[in-house]
Amino acid sequence: MGTFRDFDSIIKNMGELPPSPIVATKLLELLRDPNLHLKALANAVSLDPVISARLLRMANSAFYEQQKQVNSVDRAIIVIGEDALKNLAMEYSLRNAHKTYGVLERRLWEMSIGCAVGCRMIADRLTKIDKSEAYLTGLQHHIGKVLMVNRNKDLYKEVVQIVEAGKGELRDVEKGLFAYSHELIGAALLDYWNYPESIVNATLHHHDFETLDPEEEYEVYTLCAILSIATGFCRFYGIGRSQPDEGIDLTANKGVLALEANMLVVDELLDKFYPLFVKERNLFLS
Repeated sequence: MGTFRDFDSIIKNMGELPPSPIVATKLLELLRDPNLHLKALANAVSLDPVISARLLRMANSAFYEQQKQVNSVDRAIIVIGEDALKNLAMEYSLRNAHKTYGVLERRLWEMSIGCAVGCRMIADRLTKIDKSEAYLTGLQHHIGKVLMVNRNKDLYKEVVQIVEAGKGELRDVEKGLFAYSHELIGAALLDYWNYPESIVNATLHHHDFETLDPEEEYEVYTLCAILSIATGFCRFYGIGRSQPDEGIDLTANKGVLALEANMLVVDELLDKFYPLFVKERNLFLS
């Protein structure tokens, strides 16, 4: 890959960094272990009191319709399942990266949740990519924007205003005001956090993945194609945006073309997407 990737220089120039999601990273490591023991998982969750508390609230919510109160981390994990636990840890780490939380941050968070849900659906139906890896890629691919907002929220609001007024392309405006665009900053941060290389590179190339070799870099190329379709789904419903764009032509979407996806399947996934997004968003807000 010939793309600029001097991650050390980017990190040094971005000021204070959000803390590494240590517990989330540990959970991911454990959940990849085919010989996983519930006790080890519960011990890891217990290292973070906020995640533990959210886990218990989720397990005791009406969503899970429990007959009696869940009062232990072990039991809560059994009730909600490993996939929901993984999603909880990732979502928490993303929200925890924000220094402030207003309309702009809410949009970024919802876009991340929407892309994550869309990526999981699309990966599962259209590709051989692991749906959990796709979910995590969707969740974190805009973490660079979070870091930019943390560094100078007013300046990033200016970026958004310029782009929404049609006076510039997003990455060009970001480079003009911040020196780097969000995908470079995001990839640098995920690399700094020791995320899997495939997710780092998918974050780095999600805007220009058509320049990659789909055979030599199949996983990254496919993750980016999945991201492109998921982003289109979010745009259609106005997730992370000021308004929906129901006129978007998904047949021209770069991801749809790259995967040679059947449009009947894409339309089916689009119909199923929004209720799943709302369900997951509300679950994390519980």
